[in-house]
Amino acid sequence: MDERSPDLLRPTLTAGILFGALASVPFLNLLNCACCALVLGCGFFASWLYAGECRRQLLGFRPGTGAVVGLVSGAFYAVTESVLETGIHLAIGDPTARAMLRLVESLPSLPAENRDMLEQALRQASEATPTFASFVLGFFMTVLIAAVFSTLGGLIGGAVFRTSPAAPTPPAEDGYGPPPSAPAV
Repeated sequence: MDERSPDLLRPTLTAGILFGALASVPFLNLLNCACCALVLGCGFFASWLYAGECRRQLLGFRPGTGAVVGLVSGAFYAVTESVLETGIHLAIGDPTARAMLRLVESLPSLPAENRDMLEQALRQASEATPTFASFVLGFFMTVLIAAVFSTLGGLIGGAVFRTSPAAPTPPAEDGYGPPPSAPAV
């Protein structure tokens, strides 16, 4: 990226906050169980936004640029997802663990010793209050995962939305206005 490059902050911040917020919504966050789909989507969406800016400025957009855009958007994703998810867990607990607890309680064929162990673990998870240490550990895990998968999403976006820079128009002989037209032969 050179000095003529479009603003990197707007597309990466937009994609990171949008997908980080989606990833913190209970049950919607389960989309990340499908090959980190939300994290990949974050990098891909940021690439799409940045490629549009490059097209408007008649600049090229390559997969390497997409990877950088994906990496930066992954950092914003990690911050947004960690803060919002911790806030949700502080406010209402872990709704996914409560749903799993209800599912385990409804399984009649589960052996009693397994049921008791699962119920105890899920009850503790649903009632646990996040601590600062769990926030920091979760944040760093999210940063690592987001760095890899959002970069991959940006790389894929860079390949999909690849553009070549526009050919520069030659200046006029006097340096002003459009170039003179060639005489017809």
